[in-house]
Amino acid sequence: MKLPKLELPKPRRKKEKQLKESQKNESVQDWLPVQDIAEGVIYQKDGRPAAVVKVEPAAFRLLSDREKQRRIASLFEAIQALPGQVQIIAVPRPIDLDQYIKELEEKQKEADKMRKRVLRGYTGYVKRIAAGAEAMEKRFFILVVGEKKREDELLKKASEFVGELGRAELQAHICNYRETLDMLFSFFHSAQAAFERVQDTETISVTREEI
Repeated sequence: MKLPKLELPKPRRKKEKQLKESQKNESVQDWLPVQDIAEGVIYQKDGRPAAVVKVEPAAFRLLSDREKQRRIASLFEAIQALPGQVQIIAVPRPIDLDQYIKELEEKQKEADKMRKRVLRGYTGYVKRIAAGAEAMEKRFFILVVGEKKREDELLKKASEFVGELGRAELQAHICNYRETLDMLFSFFHSAQAAFERVQDTETISVTREEI
């Protein structure tokens, strides 16, 4: 009686090696939700453009209750008037206080006895803030999403939205290429954002047709 021939599974080393090589070849852009940036507009993976509106922080706590309610209502009306999707993003960024501390220490050398004592106490206060990583700034952005191949219509809609925010007594503007790039850099590289900034270059603003 002949026993059936057993077929052993083929070694998977080759496939595993190919898988590892393919994983190495994957770039960061493959998992980023952004496909492209051109003329200050973010293009998502599905091709839809999004304009980035930066809203400056306001001293909300200093307002009266009536003023707070009025501004909240105005902001709500402005956002509700926008057709399509809207995304609100708060991007924190640590502040590098090293240079500021150096300037304070230099002022101590030139100050008189009374001012030197005040500066010494204030410098110690700033150093404690820097050591505790408490020095943070928050930047607020609103992403206005448009339809494919309708960038002009999107920018017009974003411009009207900035006007509505102005009526709500909020300072806002549409981000350019550098500001949009800086926002994304701070979002994805928050630890480095305190020490590195997006540099201005002459070749940074390009049209989508040139890419």
